[in-house]
Amino acid sequence: MNDVNQTGPAPAITRPQSVTGRLITWAVWLGALAILGLLGYALLTGAGQPGRPSGVVVNNQAATLALLDQPAPDFSLALFNTGETLRLSDLRGKVVVLNFWASWCPPCRQEAPAFEQVWQAYKDQGVVFVGVDIWDTDQEAVKFLQEFGITYPTGPDPTGEIAIDYGLTGIPETYFITPDGMIAHKAIGIVQEETLAQTIEALLPP
Repeated sequence: MNDVNQTGPAPAITRPQSVTGRLITWAVWLGALAILGLLGYALLTGAGQPGRPSGVVVNNQAATLALLDQPAPDFSLALFNTGETLRLSDLRGKVVVLNFWASWCPPCRQEAPAFEQVWQAYKDQGVVFVGVDIWDTDQEAVKFLQEFGITYPTGPDPTGEIAIDYGLTGIPETYFITPDGMIAHKAIGIVQEETLAQTIEALLPP
């Protein structure tokens, strides 16, 4: 039997990562993903804003202030309800309540009954509610409309162009447009029925 002579240092032995080490690594990654997911959800739903009351809140960000008392950006909307196309500029002479929503958004679901009730109360007084569905599927959006009995004009914003033009920061968000087509108020979060009616009353002609 021949002897094997080693002339250099012994090679380093690489120990495989222990099971415990691998579990810790996975836990760290999963925790990071969970945090990112929660942050994303908060941004999309408009949540995570401390001190925000449950009623209407005027957004004081510079982007929003730039829109107030300015002409509302015009857009066309293919309606779920009828298949017809609605154009915002065709609603001049009416108070327009423009609501951005999605079927998966919990606050949107909370405020939906109030929006339908107030729409029914004011639709014969020169007021039009318009719903813009974003970040959603048509199938789920139609289910939402059926579930809450929404009858006012509603359609999707598949490209996000309308949301961009209005400086949307999350959902739900609601814009109150005067009869001459100017943005009078912007609300972030759930709009309570009483506040919704009061805001409309303030915009109606004497």
